[in-house]
Amino acid sequence: MKRLFVVCLFALMMLSVMCMATAVSQAQDKVVTIKVTNWFPVGHKQDTLLQAWGKDLEQRTNGKVKVSYYAGGTLVPAAQSYDAVVKGIADVSNHVLGYTMGRFPSAQVLDLPIGFPPGAGPTKIANEWYKKFKPKEFDDVKVLWFHAMPYGLVHTKTKPVKKLEDVKGLKLRCYGSNAKFVGLIGGAPVAMPMPDVYDALAKGVVDGLLSSYEALQGFRTGEHVKYSTENLGTAYSAAFVVAMNKKKFASLPPEVQKTIEEMSPEYIEKYGQMWTEIDAAGKEWLGKRGVEFISLSPEEEARWYEQGAKPLVEEYIKDMKAKSLPGEEAVKFIVESFKQYKK
Repeated sequence: MKRLFVVCLFALMMLSVMCMATAVSQAQDKVVTIKVTNWFPVGHKQDTLLQAWGKDLEQRTNGKVKVSYYAGGTLVPAAQSYDAVVKGIADVSNHVLGYTMGRFPSAQVLDLPIGFPPGAGPTKIANEWYKKFKPKEFDDVKVLWFHAMPYGLVHTKTKPVKKLEDVKGLKLRCYGSNAKFVGLIGGAPVAMPMPDVYDALAKGVVDGLLSSYEALQGFRTGEHVKYSTENLGTAYSAAFVVAMNKKKFASLPPEVQKTIEEMSPEYIEKYGQMWTEIDAAGKEWLGKRGVEFISLSPEEEARWYEQGAKPLVEEYIKDMKAKSLPGEEAVKFIVESFKQYKK
């Protein structure tokens, strides 16, 4: 009887060990779901590239990660995409920093109208800036990478802008620091996210907009544009951050974390290439539609900078100094970076 009891006890122990091993194995094999939100319209290159990142992650983790992708702002709208990640409503988002003015004080240097270059330059500069300065304002998320649009210019519906005086009274769509810029050069700033601009142009709510060439095609706003003023000396950029919820990232298996970390530098390159391609395509599309491209003389460029950009640079440096942040150093770093990407 005693022997039978020992045998049964041993069998029970073995069964428990087997169950525990099975549970551990199942836990290791459990598929992790990551919710990704993007506010760009379906089919836009911004939409397809972030969606491609999700599929790439699924493949590289051999199915350990399942990405649920929400396009076109169906999960959260553009202006709320960063907070959605902080709060865990989404796990990953693509957020344009200028839509939450004041939230990222240091990063405002990435939007200033100080002559940002075309192509992949702004994307590379944004990531170099973050690597150098590591501002604490992004500490509430896991930063995956930054990207930034090529130079943003002035585009108008019915009135050509060839000099500062032509801007006076024009209602121009803008956002962030560029609202102040529009006011300084004599226009009437109308702040709104890009998805709202098409109807605003169609209904006469605005007379034009500040934008890159790619957005004129990607959001079809160029259907209402007749003139593009290439104010290269005061061209701005729009910086984006692709960010992940910190708790979500920390909860991932180490091998998945490593995969995500390894993918980020690759997608900096891919986003830079994407911006280059869609901006060139946008300008070509506008040209075919008969849009007139207006170049400013060096003297006129200088006027725009002195009146519109210089006060904003000085204000940024002053604000950063008050916050004990390296504003002047950041501006010098950005401007110095232009030399490499304007070649």
